[in-house]
Amino acid sequence: MKIIIDKDLQELSEILNRDETLKVECLAPKDINNKNIKSAEALFLRSITKIDNKLLENTKVKFVASLTSGEDHINHETLKNLDISLSSGQGGNTLAVVEYVLSTLSILLIGKKITPFETKIGIIGFGRIGKKLKEILDAIGFPNIIYDPYIPECSGTLMDVLECDVITLHCSYSKQGKFPSHHLLTDQHLNKLSKKKFLINCSRGEVLTEDYYELKNNNFVFDVWPKENEPNFENYSKPMIATPHIAGKTIGAENNFSFNALKDFNNFFDLNLNYSSTHRIKEVFVGKSLEEEINFFGLPASLILKVYDVREDDLIFKKYFDNENINEDFQDLRISLKRLGITNHKITGDVSNKSKSLMNLMGFRL
Repeated sequence: MKIIIDKDLQELSEILNRDETLKVECLAPKDINNKNIKSAEALFLRSITKIDNKLLENTKVKFVASLTSGEDHINHETLKNLDISLSSGQGGNTLAVVEYVLSTLSILLIGKKITPFETKIGIIGFGRIGKKLKEILDAIGFPNIIYDPYIPECSGTLMDVLECDVITLHCSYSKQGKFPSHHLLTDQHLNKLSKKKFLINCSRGEVLTEDYYELKNNNFVFDVWPKENEPNFENYSKPMIATPHIAGKTIGAENNFSFNALKDFNNFFDLNLNYSSTHRIKEVFVGKSLEEEINFFGLPASLILKVYDVREDDLIFKKYFDNENINEDFQDLRISLKRLGITNHKITGDVSNKSKSLMNLMGFRL
């Protein structure tokens, strides 16, 4: 059986190559096209590759694994019509993206940009990430409001959310449907946002209009960008924090994607390939200061930043804004920035049961 796999899925490629009956070919995303996959029966891809009729028509492909959480690059109708099985990575990086938001909130709390227990946080999108983030915000006593027109129990309106002090986007991306999210926030909404509000976008770049990326002196945190396959950074201003679509890129998240894809692959083709990944666990000792900080901030802000400080990736990425080759380097940089993540950290020391509960909710090992 021939398998085509994105060349940047190296660990998964090594596992597949253990089976001598499989012919595994690694290709760069730009080379994954209809001509080069014609004789393959299975594909393992990332979000940079569109899974549509143009790619799959008149091929032998029976199984496609998408090792990413988003699905805006997938044409489900095509897969149904061609009778191709899909393995989706939905939910695999939930804790990683929440970690990115918590890192940002920790920076704002320590910098006295927002007020503990008073700052209201608006969440756009109530899928796995939005729900986990709300669960943590409720646990630490931060007021919050949700907008998701697809979920009846979310009573907040878009304007309700835009009146919050911090707005964080986690909606899926769509151009069609009853409530398309393409350009969900327009220049009209931008004009209503005060300069004191903070906007975090971890969903998709096209959820915002170009105006947001061109605005100077803003309080924006952008992890995603318009047209990431062919980005146009020459026209963008540097936001407060900028990263190259790496909010969900932890070792734990990638392990989740690989494990689920291989499990579905085994089930579909009746194989028995084992996924054995090295789970590097780093111990973190905490003392009384942890309890004091949680009581003061609600969050263990210093601990979160010790595990992941988003400003480090921001510093690396912003150097590329002044590089004329940034558009070509974007994908390479995105692949190279991979962190250990909260789920690979174990808390040691004397911790109260209340703090243990919060640590567990955030994904720490105890």
